[in-house]
Amino acid sequence: MADFLEDVGVGYYRSLDPPKNFVVKVNLRRVTAASYLPEFKFGSQQNVNDQEGAEVAGEALEMQGLRQNQGKPPDQDSEESMFYWQQKMFSQREMELYGDLTNCFGPLEQKYHAEILKLRKKGGRPNRRLFSYVDCDSYVNVDEESRPLTTSPTEVPSYLTKNMTTVRRRNIGTRVDRRNRPGGFITRTDPIVVHETETSKTTAHVVNIPYKTMHVMADLAPEGKAEIDQNDEYVLFSIKIDANGQIFVKPDFNGEKPPYHIETQNDLREVYEYTIEHCSVQMTSDQQEQEFKSFNELYNRHALYLASQVGSGFETMPEPGVLRMNILGEIVSAKGFDYDGLYVHFFLDLPEKWRPTDDPVLSGVTQTCMTKLEGEDYVAHFSFPFDFSLIYQEDDDCDDFIHWPTLFLEVLSLDSWERFRAEGYAYITIPSKAGSYSMEVNTWRPIGNGTGPEMRRFFIGGSPELEDPTYPQKPAIADDKVLSKYFFRTAGSGSVNVKFHVMQQCQSFMDSKAKKTRRTRTILDRLGGMNALDSLAQVMDAFQRAKKRMLDAREGLPSVK
Repeated sequence: MADFLEDVGVGYYRSLDPPKNFVVKVNLRRVTAASYLPEFKFGSQQNVNDQEGAEVAGEALEMQGLRQNQGKPPDQDSEESMFYWQQKMFSQREMELYGDLTNCFGPLEQKYHAEILKLRKKGGRPNRRLFSYVDCDSYVNVDEESRPLTTSPTEVPSYLTKNMTTVRRRNIGTRVDRRNRPGGFITRTDPIVVHETETSKTTAHVVNIPYKTMHVMADLAPEGKAEIDQNDEYVLFSIKIDANGQIFVKPDFNGEKPPYHIETQNDLREVYEYTIEHCSVQMTSDQQEQEFKSFNELYNRHALYLASQVGSGFETMPEPGVLRMNILGEIVSAKGFDYDGLYVHFFLDLPEKWRPTDDPVLSGVTQTCMTKLEGEDYVAHFSFPFDFSLIYQEDDDCDDFIHWPTLFLEVLSLDSWERFRAEGYAYITIPSKAGSYSMEVNTWRPIGNGTGPEMRRFFIGGSPELEDPTYPQKPAIADDKVLSKYFFRTAGSGSVNVKFHVMQQCQSFMDSKAKKTRRTRTILDRLGGMNALDSLAQVMDAFQRAKKRMLDAREGLPSVK
């Protein structure tokens, strides 16, 4: 039986069409000892030559087959069925299981129960040994999921292998970014998981392309066996189709290859052979030409759309009067705070004439980080990166002073008892010059009157918070030029270390803005003034050349005494 243990390959295909038209034909046949090994049956004939021996062997084999098939249906040893994609065909075990309504608990099982009742009214199921498991069934091909990785007979599946067989894949791109909200704020119960559970690991920590599976099975129980055993079910082949249109068939279609063989594990050790044939309806030449034209039109439209979004070429320099600034930053660490389990919420406030280039989300939140003792302070290392791309657009009413964006920081803590506290507030003005900066900003937090707020903060969590997060600088709702914060009680807290890498791109923008005197109102006016100065210089040069020629001419004339 060594020939039956050969490794079968996997067929990889790709289709842009919906898989509903995918059809496979399976032909299953039981192999008897005489038909599979005929040389052992007739090897003792010695008085005939090879040709005569072959003829005699063929006639004897045919007679033996006729004697074995007497009294049996013509399809007793073979069966052929067509399987469409996700077509459910029931086995005898499922007919008895879902035929009893007491075994049906969910909507899927009740649906199977109704289909089985219809089949019984029509005279029973059309299939005998072949059946299928579709994607919504709870069947898992253990041989495929837990196949060995090495040739060692003592290989033991690892902990990760055992857990990955039952892990639940999730779809990419279904998570909603809850940070894209008016004001850029995140609620206190937003996406911070301090203590992971087995459910959170299996539902959120595995990213994979979603796919659907279908298994074509065979019930190879011995004839006349009254007891139905699930161990008599064998996988003939499996089909997987993912969201990208890739089709995995294991084992691959036979084509010109010989049939596959499978041996039962019961006492009879029967051998079956089967073939897999792709029988999907092929398109006609007219349909292929029509589809080719449709794809060409679709690709041309998509190319035109991309060209309209990108433009004819890459923009090397911004327009005059426009400053482009890219900020690559990092929330490095925080230290000196009272409690553990720190995380930082930050957002960028844009003054007038500033706007983001592509991403309108100008806020973010770091992960929850536990502190450790370093020197005399407890430090939480975040190393959380962020980046912003901004544009400053000058207008006719601009002045020489630019209001630069401000990064506001809010440090919070969350412990294992779900006690939430506001630890500190701070702000950083984005540097006006390009370069790399490392800043450590001190924070403060508001405190209430008396000892009640501090006791509540210690025992049950919660603390006074700022309703307007821009209050550390100048509140956005404040209209007065002078703001008094007298009687506002605060307490110093820890510090936050932030790094910036600022890149700027413009056309002669910063030099003109750095001048204290104001000669013109806009950059276009400045350019016009420079042109006037160039014209004046040309006039003066022409005057000097004319004066020199006149002096040279006077030197050649006779002098009058």
